[in-house]
This record gives sequence, structure tokens and C-alpha cells, in this order.
Amino acid sequence: MYKVLHATAELCFELDHAQSVGQVRAALKKATEYFGASYFFVVFRSGKSISPPVQLVITTYPKRFQQYFDKHRCIEFDPIVMHALTTTGAFRWDGLYRTPREIALHEACITFGMEFGFSVGDRGPDGSQLLLCFCGKKPIAAGPGEWDRTASAAVMLASLAHRTLTRATRRSTIQNKPQLSDAELQALQMTASAMTAKQVAAKLGVQPVTVRYYLNRAVTKLGVSSTKEAVTKALEEGLVDTRTFPRVGFSESSSDFIEP
Repeated sequence: MYKVLHATAELCFELDHAQSVGQVRAALKKATEYFGASYFFVVFRSGKSISPPVQLVITTYPKRFQQYFDKHRCIEFDPIVMHALTTTGAFRWDGLYRTPREIALHEACITFGMEFGFSVGDRGPDGSQLLLCFCGKKPIAAGPGEWDRTASAAVMLASLAHRTLTRATRRSTIQNKPQLSDAELQALQMTASAMTAKQVAAKLGVQPVTVRYYLNRAVTKLGVSSTKEAVTKALEEGLVDTRTFPRVGFSESSSDFIEP
């Protein structure tokens, strides 16, 4: 276990200096091995400081388990996720599966070699959330005193992974955005939500002609020829987002960051 603590210090340094999601993935793969686990899972949900909202999933969970999880919509009742949303710090999975659906999910975990595990919940000052999990078919940190050290190490890793993913996501969002003004973005957002120019004007406290001016400016900056094309491009590039950003499963998350 002292090897784990030494390795954790190295991984904390690695995470603190990471510049990309790929580097976070590489560090957590090493952590999985050091903890004696087989798989890891991390989900990051951006907070108010990043718009539009982003959810990233990085995992080595078996693909067949991911498919089972989504097919049965386990995100709606997974006790690990539910517990993480109401607490911070590290916790074991033991005793969390109680209802028939939860027990069925646990049986699926056993089938795919994920019977034993623990998770860490972490929250940011802007409302962002991160859930980090490690699991395998053998008990993790089962020896005397091992759990406290493992939990402390995992909490540090989760906090640094959270900070790095926030930083990487914010940088990517800023770099990819054309320089539209707040008013132009608001006009596009409301238009994308099927509001008329008159409704947008009432919402913004301006005249409809001003809304049309905002939209025309957005059309020019986005390099398109109509408001409809501007809305389409803004949605495609994530400049505006009409979703309510619910909790979702593997297949509905940002697939660029899901490891097969």
C-alpha cells in the first residue's frame, strides 16, 4: 500500500500538469493498476462557468456492461450515482444495492468482473460535478488500514482530475467559439428554441429590429447566408444548446471521450 501512496504522489503531479483529457485517461489507467482494480470510470459535468454544458465520460468499463447499463436505463436508479450526488469523499459500494432493480444491476456487475468497487464524488465552486470509480472482481483495499489510505489517495486524484477536466473543457470551449457577443448568442439561443423575433425582443427588452440586427451579425460572423443556417451551425458547434442537460448514460454522453 505504501507503493500506492508513492505512486499517488506521482500521479497527482501528473494530473496537476495535464493539459488534455487523454493525459487524464492515462493517469487514471495507472491509478487503476496501483489500486489493484481492473476498471475505472469517471464522469465530469461542467458547471455554470462553461456554456453550453458539457458531460464527459472516460472509462475502461467493458463495452457489454455499458450496453446493459444504457439498455436498462440504470442511470435512473444506480445507487452509486445517487449516493455520489448527495455526498462528497470516498465510499465503498458495499451495501448500496437494495431494491430488485439495484440487485439486478449488481448481478450484472458481478457477471462483468466488477463486483467490488469504490467511488469518489467531487464538486466544484461553479456547480460542476465529478464521479470517479474503481472496481474489479477482487476486494480492493481489504487489509487493515488500507481503506483509509486508499480513500485519501482517491480523493486527491478526483480533485485534481476535476480541476484538469474543467480547465481542458473551458479552454476547448473558448478556442472553438467564434467571437459572438452575448446579445448575438442570446438571440441565436432563443431562435433555436423556436421563439419568434417578437418574443425574443420581449425577452431581451429590445425592439424586434434590434433582434434582427443581432441575428444578421451572427450570420456574418458564422460565415453563413441565413438565420436558419446560423442556428444550425451554432447548434452543431455547441455555441447554443437547447437541451436541459439531464443525467445520461454512456451512449448519450460526449462520445469523443468514451474509451471502447
